[in-house]
Amino acid sequence: MPVSGRRHQALQADLAQLLKDNAALIVELREVTAERDAARDAVRGLADRNRDLIARPLTKGESVLVRLLRQSEDARRLLADQLDILQTANEAAAREQYDAAKAARAVAA
Repeated sequence: MPVSGRRHQALQADLAQLLKDNAALIVELREVTAERDAARDAVRGLADRNRDLIARPLTKGESVLVRLLRQSEDARRLLADQLDILQTANEAAAREQYDAAKAARAVAA
């Protein structure tokens, strides 16, 4: 599809902006993924520690602590699930941005 010189320049500028935005999203996705992985590792470490505490015989004073630890573990599990959902959403957004940039390149070509 032939386009005028001005239109071509506008498309090239749009493409450059899309590529710049795409690169920024990729960087942000990497940062969010690293944060998610760090949070997941922390959750796993705390879960292992809590499991060790919960598995041993309890004294009377520790029963309340164990109940709170179990609740905390449930909350951590929910947080890990939420982190997975956010990661999936971020990946989908990055794919959409990539597809948009690809479409812009196809239009510009």
